[in-house]
Amino acid sequence: MHVSRTTRWKLRLNSLLFLALFLLAIGLLAWLSHQYRYVQDWTANHRNSLAPTTVKLLRANPRPYQFIAFVANNADLHARVRRQIALYQAVDPHISLKFVNPDLHPAQANRYGVTHTGQLAIALDGRTRVVENLSQETLLNALLHLTRGADQWVVFLDGHQERSPFDTTSAGLSRLAAALQHDGFHLQPLNLLRTPQIPENTSVLVIAEPKTALTAGEVTAIGKYLAGGGALLWLHAPGSLHGLDPLAKQLGIRFVPGTVVDADANLRTMLGIKNPAIVPILNYGPSPVTEHLQIQTLIPFSAGIVQPAGNAHWSAVPLLRTLQQSWSTTAPLHGTVHFDAARGDTAGPLILGEALTGKSVHGGKQPRAVILGSGAFASNAFIGQGANLELALAAINWLGHDDSLIQVHLPAAPDTRLQLSRVDGYVIAGLFLVALPLALFITGGVIWLRRRRPAR
Repeated sequence: MHVSRTTRWKLRLNSLLFLALFLLAIGLLAWLSHQYRYVQDWTANHRNSLAPTTVKLLRANPRPYQFIAFVANNADLHARVRRQIALYQAVDPHISLKFVNPDLHPAQANRYGVTHTGQLAIALDGRTRVVENLSQETLLNALLHLTRGADQWVVFLDGHQERSPFDTTSAGLSRLAAALQHDGFHLQPLNLLRTPQIPENTSVLVIAEPKTALTAGEVTAIGKYLAGGGALLWLHAPGSLHGLDPLAKQLGIRFVPGTVVDADANLRTMLGIKNPAIVPILNYGPSPVTEHLQIQTLIPFSAGIVQPAGNAHWSAVPLLRTLQQSWSTTAPLHGTVHFDAARGDTAGPLILGEALTGKSVHGGKQPRAVILGSGAFASNAFIGQGANLELALAAINWLGHDDSLIQVHLPAAPDTRLQLSRVDGYVIAGLFLVALPLALFITGGVIWLRRRRPAR
């Protein structure tokens, strides 16, 4: 074989190409040998990553949090803590983390209020919260307490048979109270006959469906509190205003006579509602209180609010609008309900809630008020329905001028509990305890009989 100069160049070129491809293959193998992690969290409340509500809180706070882990000198334990806090540092790089052994530095532990090894202190602007674990719900609760700054007091008017935040019956507000305390609010009842002045540190005053009349002096005190830049959540119920007529006039609010009902039988069936006085709300107004709500709220036994609301001193934004097939009836709520204009019924759609803002600022604060035609929606019997809890918390956050925290609420996961009816339990028991063992026994018997037959 004659090897020419051209042939030599081709052989060299082939060798160079082979070498280049070989080195490329080695490089690709080296690249593939690295660890590349991809994590996707599909849990409903982001148990394995930061929920959007936690991310929103971290981004809304411009001040740096400081995490101090009081743990023993253990490298593996330190690595687990760093891995968990790194989720928060990825959102806010200014978050710092340091480790302190409380056995070696008891003075630092006492300074932060740490009582034993394994606790985590979170500091912000000289204030500290100590937590027992690193769950997202626990840390979010602590961050909320610190972010609110000054103590936020939600004061519930008392002395007129109102719904109480300490009442654990179906009519009480104890579940709402627990959610408020979880989010960093302090709660206090107030009897204006015993304490004739609303405390200056009151963030939100709640009037929850009084059943007896307020005195003129009490109503005057509430009016002065509002005029001085206060915030009011008024939960009304169909019927008498119980002496609050001057307050309604001050705010420019009038209520529609009767109780609002909804006649959309198909929608009620879909939502499992039997009583037409439990009204589903799907349409929300352009207010920070409701603009984040994505699912229905259920408003039971509510009064409508006459439109337009507000006056020269208060501007109003509708919050809750009923559907077309609703109306306010003045008839007793038993049997089949039907619309009767001659009786005084008011055709829908109707407004069941208003957010009011004072047009003048007092002491650096703008007065705010939220008026809802129902207090039952926030009761223990209904607070867990639809977005009722989110509505109540958003209203109080907005009233307390914590607008950035309105949507900061970690939802409960719907997939942590399996609920079976008695029939479902019987079916599962029959399948696994009777049918499946019997099928295995019969199959085994058939195989045994076949093997015993002589071969032909």
